[in-house]
Amino acid sequence: MTATSPRLTFSTRAALAAQALVLVLVVAMAELAPRPGLAALYIPLVPAHRRPSLGWALAHGAALNGKGPFGGLILTNPPAGFGARAFHDGALALAIPALLCQPPKAPPHG
Repeated sequence: MTATSPRLTFSTRAALAAQALVLVLVVAMAELAPRPGLAALYIPLVPAHRRPSLGWALAHGAALNGKGPFGGLILTNPPAGFGARAFHDGALALAIPALLCQPPKAPPHG
């Protein structure tokens, strides 16, 4: 009998690649998920006449703050669970990093 070196088969490589992809997606979703108290970008992906998640967010303390890119809306103070509700309605709700949120410029003094 001869000893064989352990080799990764195609199915093992495919399984490892799938696990790595799932890990990357989970980390990306955790980083991009809107957080209560911060700004969020709401981007509808499918046309619809009603957006229950948007109405729900506004009823629970969120406020519209302007238009975003790709036909989206910027919300401030989205409630917890807004990202999952938006996804269920066919939209993406993404956190806007604090670095991109600038306070309005004050007029010059004097």
